[in-house]
Amino acid sequence: MNLTPYPTKSGHFALAIAVCFAITALILLDALLRQTDPLTIFWLLVAALIALGGVVIAVCLSIIGFKLNYHLNRNGLAIQWGVCRQRIPLNHIEAIIPGDVLEEPIQFKGFNFAGLRIGWGQTEESERITFRTTAPLEKSLLIVTPKKIYVISPQDRQAFLQAWQDRQTLGPTQQWQEEVRRGWPLTIGMLSDPLSWWLIGVAALICLALLGYVSIRYTNLPPSLPIHFNNFGQADRITDKINLFTLPAVGGIALGINIILGGLIHHREKVAAYMLLGSTVTVQIFLWIAMLTITI
Repeated sequence: MNLTPYPTKSGHFALAIAVCFAITALILLDALLRQTDPLTIFWLLVAALIALGGVVIAVCLSIIGFKLNYHLNRNGLAIQWGVCRQRIPLNHIEAIIPGDVLEEPIQFKGFNFAGLRIGWGQTEESERITFRTTAPLEKSLLIVTPKKIYVISPQDRQAFLQAWQDRQTLGPTQQWQEEVRRGWPLTIGMLSDPLSWWLIGVAALICLALLGYVSIRYTNLPPSLPIHFNNFGQADRITDKINLFTLPAVGGIALGINIILGGLIHHREKVAAYMLLGSTVTVQIFLWIAMLTITI
């Protein structure tokens, strides 16, 4: 039995915001390609990256807004949100509580966008709550299991409750686990691994900071810089300062290659993938040391 949530315009609004961010990113990239000043190029690049991040977040919210629905059968309740599906076996459901009978407040954390509420919360008794709803709490239902509480908002609450009661006496045709099943691209292990994201994020920030440092210092540096000294302390290798941008470029290439390699082996060897990503952080640090040695 499929049950739709209360209708919202969240999917349409998120899609419109994604289009605006995409147009902004294109304008910034076009302006970037026309610039010659390194500092201006850097700030345009940062702004373009922020706009592209906004595109990704808005598209994700749009997919969730369009695809959120609930399916109840004799095996259990499935909550579809975006490319993920939360399965709750029927025999795990201890109670279903209408939100309008709650007396204690629930703290909500997450996205609350145009009626779409995707996030988590906690009761005063520290019970974990997951929100997958498009309606206020008083119009929602709380699905209570031994692990946590799920907040959903079927538009026809009575039909949902009746369907749940009707299926209590029926045996399951499949043995479900209380779990989240992810669709593509989240089936790529590294995309749903928080530690991988942390390592990639740290390496990317260090690399971007290195590019920013070069861009800020560039105009104040002499046209040529010594990069190697002989045993007598005399410079025996000199390079143009434009070549300093090679260091952040090397850092970016190393990051890209290790992300690809880490993604290919993550599902088989997580530790090896972590070592690859961790080595990328180390590479960025050594590039910073080399840069400071040359410019200070």
